[in-house]
Amino acid sequence: LQLRVAVIFFMVTFPAVIESGTEAKLCASLLRPNETLQMTIYLIHNNHSRTLVEETVEEEFHRCSQFKAPEVDGQSLQEIKVQVKGESFEMTEKSRVLFKSYNTLTFIQTDKPIYNPGQTVNFRVVTMDSNFVPLEQKVRGVSDNNNNRIGQWINVSSSGLILQLSHKLNSEAPQGLYKLKANIGNRLTEHHFKVQKYVLPKFEITVKAPEQQSVGEEELKLEICGKYTYGQPVSGKALVQVCRSFWTYTYYEDVCMLSCFEKYSLTNEILLSRTGCAFPSFNISTFMNTEMESSLQDSLAVSATVTEEGTAISMVKSENIQLTFQIGKVEFLDLPKTFERGTILEGKIKLTNFSGRVIPNKMVYLFTDGSSTVTVQSAGGDSHKFDVHQNNKLLYQEKPLQDVPGKYSIEVKGSTCVSVQMALFYNIPTPTETSTLSVKAKTEGNCTKSFGNILSVNFTVTYNGTLASTNMVIVDIKLLSGFTADPNELKYSPFVERVDSKDDHVIVYLKEVLRNTPMNYELHIKQVLPVKNLKPAVIKVYDYYQTNDQSETEYSSHCA
Repeated sequence: LQLRVAVIFFMVTFPAVIESGTEAKLCASLLRPNETLQMTIYLIHNNHSRTLVEETVEEEFHRCSQFKAPEVDGQSLQEIKVQVKGESFEMTEKSRVLFKSYNTLTFIQTDKPIYNPGQTVNFRVVTMDSNFVPLEQKVRGVSDNNNNRIGQWINVSSSGLILQLSHKLNSEAPQGLYKLKANIGNRLTEHHFKVQKYVLPKFEITVKAPEQQSVGEEELKLEICGKYTYGQPVSGKALVQVCRSFWTYTYYEDVCMLSCFEKYSLTNEILLSRTGCAFPSFNISTFMNTEMESSLQDSLAVSATVTEEGTAISMVKSENIQLTFQIGKVEFLDLPKTFERGTILEGKIKLTNFSGRVIPNKMVYLFTDGSSTVTVQSAGGDSHKFDVHQNNKLLYQEKPLQDVPGKYSIEVKGSTCVSVQMALFYNIPTPTETSTLSVKAKTEGNCTKSFGNILSVNFTVTYNGTLASTNMVIVDIKLLSGFTADPNELKYSPFVERVDSKDDHVIVYLKEVLRNTPMNYELHIKQVLPVKNLKPAVIKVYDYYQTNDQSETEYSSHCA
């Protein structure tokens, strides 16, 4: 008895995504056939099959075949079925292929973006398929700023090349935005250009301002210069305004969507010097206000208007200065690259302000890695020890004191700094009067991890007053210790006007709250630091204009 084993290798390859209506390719390979085989390849969609390849093979081969991809609108997921049969061998395989239609790419380009009335608009149009091969195209026309057709091209097309045309504008053409339109198949492509009477300016303005201004610097210094096109200085005056703008969606008293408010704006009018320059300065403290800080942008808008003496011709130039809350810098100088344990480490510390000037007569505290033991002891014998080292230096540690009221002593031994705090109450909500606003909260989430859990804080805001709805309502969410949150996930929730994140609070601005209509929101918080004996946090809700109408509640981690 003899046993014969034959191994046949058969493989069909084709692209995973094929463009609709194109000539597609599939390749088949057959190795070690030991008998005559019948090979058939089908394309199957919606229970309908189409034969792509059908042949009888006896020898090894590798060949590719072309087939016409089906025309689809959008995209269509279909199936390619491969079937190979012989007397003693049979194989059937199926695989999916995505047929997708691609829109053509049309580019319209003018020789410049702005034209004077009476000038000629030179433009070119090119249309390409997904392989960047130019296609035939037709241009429809050009329209003025009132959408009136002022030019058209009928039966003008390119034979696979760039189509170049022109249109002469009327000398009395109205100023405004004009459109060029091109029809490619059933698609319309537009390109815009401007018609504007352009006069070369007599002079130009330059504004020299720092890219960043530290809030720790008392003065903002600017340089405003006006020079004619031939280089001579302008004689006249400069009106300079510096403003710290509100966010466009800020509400303040009865004023909505302010850009510049008088309280946070300074104006200085100054004559230009013989060099055509002025050097105004502004006090930065004017722009800093803790009450409205969250509603102000962290930037200063500078607007300089230079007016020429005698003609009263004015030019305007604007700049934007970013505000930074970095007030200085500390540098270590002359430190050795290596040192031995137990030896004295010598070096220098340099303290400078944001502008780089040295700050003298300031106390500098130097901290090094190490460990310390804190002993808290009362006269009655109540004693507690806290060990602080590199592995737990950010960990909050807490122990209750028994001899209260009483006197306690604190002793620290070691080589690192420790912050010690004593408190009698923790997170006791402020008693509130009767309020028409109320808030409820609870947490949910998977607590399987020992660290790094993500919790959902679900809170509901309700209004039961006499009006149909409230003013703007603020929801102030205090985060649990050791947790962080991404406030952006609340931005697109119903009635949410704005969301801010400051320190460990998330501030949500609601446009209004409808009467007797609970409004539900969800905020995800993530644990980033381990905290023992985690205390609850407070969610506070109040009316933006009537802050005495308020309410608050607590929430805590259910994983504790």
